[in-house]
Amino acid sequence: MSRIALIRAGAVANVIEADLAFAATLPGYDAAMEAGAAGPGWLLVAGELVPPTPPATEDLAEAKQRLRERATALRWEHETGGITVGGVRVLTGIEDQNRIATALIGAPATLDFKAESGWVTLTLADLQGIADAITTHVQACFSAERAHHEEIGRISSMEAAKAYDVDAGWPTS
Repeated sequence: MSRIALIRAGAVANVIEADLAFAATLPGYDAAMEAGAAGPGWLLVAGELVPPTPPATEDLAEAKQRLRERATALRWEHETGGITVGGVRVLTGIEDQNRIATALIGAPATLDFKAESGWVTLTLADLQGIADAITTHVQACFSAERAHHEEIGRISSMEAAKAYDVDAGWPTS
């Protein structure tokens, strides 16, 4: 598994943790490639991912909107990037959350589970613990995004917008 940039219309539309071969099969994207440090909004130029350059004439409202969009993209990246629970690395994307929720309905006393870190046998209590950890993680990601949006809303100058660190304050996995 690695960070994969999903490209649509010459720009990174999303970054996921996946195998490149799998990511290349996802519908709705023009290409998939190793992301490195790239995030949503980065541009694909001559086969290389480059960060977007804000327009020289960007005003404060546009700068704040760009920061909000980056915060939202970072929330998605952190939300779906996976967590480690009791030594088991699990993915936390919507599909992963849905599979775990479905498994909790009528699950047997033990079940085989394919985590990002490999096969494990879990009890129903183990699976519930993983589900609880994912819920806590996802909520922390949304809380961090909200805190960023609120702080961005209080920015009152271009200097403050340029200095704002949207990459700080996110939950760890």
